[in-house]
Amino acid sequence: MAGIDGLRGKLLAVLVAFALVPMVILGIISLAEMDQASMDVQSNITSLSTSLNRSALVVGPGDADQVQLAIAKARQYDEFFGRIASENELVAGYAAIGSANESCTPPGIWVAPTGSNQTTSERRDATLRSLCAPARIMQALHKAKSSLYLSYIGTEDGVLAVWPYSNKTLSNTAPFGYKDMPYYSQAKQKKKTIWTAPYVDGNGDYAITIATPFFRGDEFAGIAGMDVSLYPIYSDLSSMKGRGYPFIIDASGLIIYRPKNKPQGGLNEIFEADNLFESTSSEVRALGKGMSKESFGSILVGLGNEDGYVAFSRITTLGWILCIAYSAEEMSLPARFIDSGIRDVARSATAGLNDASRRVQDYALIIFVLTVFSVLGAGWWLSRRIDDQIASLVGAAEKISRGEFDVRANTTGELAVLGISFNKMAERLKGYVARLEETAVLRGGSGKEMAFLEGVKRNLIPAQVPQEEGYEIRTLYWSSQMNSFDLYDIARADDKIAFAMAGVGGDGVQAAMLAIMSRTLIRASPDKLDPAKAISDLNSQINQHGHGTNLACFYALLDPVNHTLEYVNAGFNPPFIVDPGGMVDTLGGGGIALGMLDRMEMEKTLIPIQPGDVMVMYSNGVVEAENGFKKQYGIERLINLVINNRDRPASEILMAAEKDLLDYSKIKPASSDVTLIILKRS
Repeated sequence: MAGIDGLRGKLLAVLVAFALVPMVILGIISLAEMDQASMDVQSNITSLSTSLNRSALVVGPGDADQVQLAIAKARQYDEFFGRIASENELVAGYAAIGSANESCTPPGIWVAPTGSNQTTSERRDATLRSLCAPARIMQALHKAKSSLYLSYIGTEDGVLAVWPYSNKTLSNTAPFGYKDMPYYSQAKQKKKTIWTAPYVDGNGDYAITIATPFFRGDEFAGIAGMDVSLYPIYSDLSSMKGRGYPFIIDASGLIIYRPKNKPQGGLNEIFEADNLFESTSSEVRALGKGMSKESFGSILVGLGNEDGYVAFSRITTLGWILCIAYSAEEMSLPARFIDSGIRDVARSATAGLNDASRRVQDYALIIFVLTVFSVLGAGWWLSRRIDDQIASLVGAAEKISRGEFDVRANTTGELAVLGISFNKMAERLKGYVARLEETAVLRGGSGKEMAFLEGVKRNLIPAQVPQEEGYEIRTLYWSSQMNSFDLYDIARADDKIAFAMAGVGGDGVQAAMLAIMSRTLIRASPDKLDPAKAISDLNSQINQHGHGTNLACFYALLDPVNHTLEYVNAGFNPPFIVDPGGMVDTLGGGGIALGMLDRMEMEKTLIPIQPGDVMVMYSNGVVEAENGFKKQYGIERLINLVINNRDRPASEILMAAEKDLLDYSKIKPASSDVTLIILKRS
């Protein structure tokens, strides 16, 4: 079983490696392409902005379209913030799927703040490893963005990844209780990207913070955040000299930006209060409410002895509203000039983003194809290895069935432990035969064969029965004097417990070899977690190597976590379950034994195991046991015994069944092996 676990571990490591490497490569390529497209768009918009601002000084007053100017500016800033949001969400997405199997030296500063929420160092180490890939992406992104002050990933278990590195950053960040910040709890509660209100950082510059939560499974795991400088936005707005006074309000009417210089004339009345909704002027309050209801437009507002004109457009990403206020007599920029410029920038931006998108799609397709072929190649190689090792075990079993006890199975590769166990069994069988030869003259040929078969039966009994919390498993096995064989096996299969019970059709050495081969193949099957596939494969092996023998078989997997039983039955006695109320449910069974048809499509069944349920698996030797009057014990007697003792532990139920069988058949010896398994959920 250790060999199979080793194979599973190797396969998992290969698949993780093939999946993780393309993921990181594609992420870095995507970021590079999007950053380049973003820089191209910002460059074009900046060029247009400069041209528009310069035009405002020279163009005549009769050719302006202020709303289009506001829309152009709002789109420019929407693109700026939208790109940052997209990239931050990409970092959060990679943080959510990061693998703890990666070994790396994380970039930047990794701080584990102390406090009441401190987790174990082992868990923090796993968290650090899982952040390797997103941290590299975060570092690359930060280097490409001059507007980013600080990028970081903060996890729920207290691990903080920060970039860039500097002594000043470290001193500011190491004691930084990011989990106590409002944006951390807001992102966690809203389960989506949030932006803070603007604030003044330690250098006296305006900034804003974005925070995106990420989850692992359904559990909140932390946030990815960026501190973004508002200097490019405010600097661009401040460069609008001449006609028009720009400012920005949020959805509540609060003025969150205006140039330091005061507007001329009656426009000052707009800014008497910090919030337009709270202005003493009903015209200004109406202005604020009107702009909050529309995506873009213009509003004429009365300001004392003169009128004002405000063009506005919404910055969708942040929910802000960009406004440009004009005196009534200063309301023109050439509409045809703005329209032409915006169309050119839009075409350029669209073309650049489309080109980037196509390149990313091409890269993704190439990486996907390479990954598929690599994984298929690795799977084929591992499959060939395991097939060769199973073939070695089957060939060795065939030779033993012909009496060649010096044969040895392959003891290298993933099934090495199973091969070693097989070889030990062959050695013991050879020893049995040698000892039998010493007494062959006294006992005769039939006595020698009987002793040999008894030795095989003893070696087929599991050395120990695995136990699981919440379940009790007990077994009873009586070896009969007849040449028939009952086979049962109980072993762990990953986090489940596999039950196998079978009756070999035929007798003598050939039946013994079939029993040995069947148990070996079931334990070695790479599909033992799929009952239908495992038993179908066993049928193929019996047809190929069983020389006309057959095997009635029941195979089941107990899932002690989900409390379910998944099983298939090929011609074996159908087990039954007695619930706490005494009701009996018989599992499906019967059908055709293995080895009867060249190909069998098995149908698996999944049933729940409820608290107090008692499941009984039994061989023919139990129900066919006879008393002195040649009357069989029967399934009804066994079911009634379990019903009457259902409230007792499995060990006591088994003892009651054993005593009842002994009392019933003590006069007449058993005609076949007696095998009984009791499974009870507490």
